[in-house]
Amino acid sequence: MYVFQHAGQLSIEEFYTPFGGKLDANNRWVLLRNLIPWMPLEGQYAPQFSAKTGAPAKPFQMAFGALYIQQRLGVTDRETVQLITESPYLQFFIGLSAYQAMPPFDPSMMVHFRKRIGPDLFKICNDMTKANGIAMIKEMLVSAEEDDSEQEEEQQLAAIDEALGVKPATLDPECNWGTLILDATCVPDDIPYPVDLRLLNEAREATEKIIDELFKQLQGKINRKPRCNRDKARNRFLAIIKKKRPKCAEIREVKRFQLNEIRRNLRAIDQMIHCGAMLLELGTQLYRKLLITSELYRQQQEMYDADSRRIDDRIVNLSKPHVRPIVRGKAGRRTEFGAKISISDDNGFVDVDRISWDNYNEANDLITRAKQYKEERGYYPARICADSIYMTLGNKKFCAENNIRLSGRPRKKQVEAEVQTAEQQELFKSDLRKRSVIEGRIGTSKRKYGLDRIMTKLIETSRTVITMAFFVMNAEKVLRLLRLLFSILVSVYILMLYLLASWRRPALLWAA
Repeated sequence: MYVFQHAGQLSIEEFYTPFGGKLDANNRWVLLRNLIPWMPLEGQYAPQFSAKTGAPAKPFQMAFGALYIQQRLGVTDRETVQLITESPYLQFFIGLSAYQAMPPFDPSMMVHFRKRIGPDLFKICNDMTKANGIAMIKEMLVSAEEDDSEQEEEQQLAAIDEALGVKPATLDPECNWGTLILDATCVPDDIPYPVDLRLLNEAREATEKIIDELFKQLQGKINRKPRCNRDKARNRFLAIIKKKRPKCAEIREVKRFQLNEIRRNLRAIDQMIHCGAMLLELGTQLYRKLLITSELYRQQQEMYDADSRRIDDRIVNLSKPHVRPIVRGKAGRRTEFGAKISISDDNGFVDVDRISWDNYNEANDLITRAKQYKEERGYYPARICADSIYMTLGNKKFCAENNIRLSGRPRKKQVEAEVQTAEQQELFKSDLRKRSVIEGRIGTSKRKYGLDRIMTKLIETSRTVITMAFFVMNAEKVLRLLRLLFSILVSVYILMLYLLASWRRPALLWAA
C-alpha cells in the first residue's frame, strides 16, 4: 500500500530541530532537495503499489534520497542509515518534517528501494531534475544580466550558459545543434576470478549441502545417506589450487574427478526426490543453487569433452549467474566480468543508453541514440564524437543524410584512403579533445561513485546502482553551476554596494 505523506514541498523554516537553530539554506543537501521535483516523481512511483492492501510503503523521497546518499558518499546500507540518523540535513533531504533520533527505516529496506526504483523511473527523474536545474539557473542568469557586471563576470556567465547545453534562441529551431559523445565501458562485479576448479568445487559443496537437507526429510524412509567423497574431493582441490604452476594434465585430472562427484551427487538428488523428498522445502536459496549447479555442470562437462575453454552464456559465479565475461582488450585487463554499458554525454549531462551482461557491439547504438536526441529536442546534434568502432558504413551514411558531423578516429583501412586538409585535421583534433570528456566521466564514475566494483547481487539492483551513479554526476554538475552562479551574484551585489557608497566616500572606490 502507498500513501502520500505530504501535499507540498517542506521549507527549511518548517523543519523542526529540537536543539534550536535552523538549517543553512546554502547547504548542499538543502539545495539538492530543492533541485529534485519530488511531487511529480511521487506520482510515477505510486502506481506499483496497491492503494488499499498491504503495509504502507516508504515514500519516494525517502527511498530515492537514501539511495542518493549511499551512492554519493560510497557507504554500506547500515552506514547509510546511521548517517541519516545522525544528520538533520540528511533527514531534511529524505523528506522528514522534524529531526528524530531513531532510524527512519531498517537497513534491509535499502534492498527493496533498489528493486522498486528501476532504470525507467531513473530516466524520468534524470530528465525532470535536469530541466528543473536548467530553469533555476536560467532564472538566476536573467537576474544577473539585469545588473551591471564586469567583463570577467560576464565571461563566467556566458560559460555557465554554454555548460547548460541550451540551444541559443537566435538559431533556427530545426537546425542541428549540440554535441553528442558516445562510448561504452564495462562495470566489473564483485566476484573472484572464475577459475574452473574453484567453480566446480563450490558446485560440489552446494550439491552435498542439498543432499544433507533432503536426507533430513527422508529420515526412516531410506537406510543411509548417499555416499559423497567430501574429504577426498576437497583435498585434491586444495592440492592443485595451492600449486604455483600446476601442469595442464594435473588440472584436467582434478577437473574430471570434480565433474564425476557432481554427476553422482545430482543422480543421488534425483533418487531422493523419487523416494519422496520435496525440493520446495529446501528454501529459495538452495533451490536456486541447484538449478545453477545443474547448468554449470552441463557447461563444464561439455567444455571438458571438447577440450575447449569457451561456451555460450558461460556461468562464472554461482551467486551471480547473470554475470558474463566481457572481452575488452584493455591494457592490463583483457577480460572483465560484469555489465557492459553504453553511455552518452549530452552537452555535459551523462545518460545511460544500454545495460547488458552479454557482450554486444556498441556501434549499433549510434543511430538509436541520435533518433532519441531528436525526439527529445526536435533536432539532431550538430556533431557526434565517438571511437573508431562507431565508424561503420551504416553510421556514416545516416550521419551524412541528416547533416551530422561524425567525428572520430577512422579505422586502419580508411586512414590511407582519406586525404584531409589542414583545416579538417585541426577540426578532427578538436573533436578528439572533446571526446576525451566522456573518458573522464567514466573514470569519475568508477573512482568516485563506486562503479569500479558492483556489490549488489541481483540484476535489478545492479541496474539501479549503475543508473544512480550517473544521476549523481548530473546532479552534482547542476549544483556546481548553482554555487558558481551564486558566488558571481554575490560578488556583483557587493561591488554595487561599494560603488553606491563611493559617491559619499570616494576612498571606498579603491576597495571596490
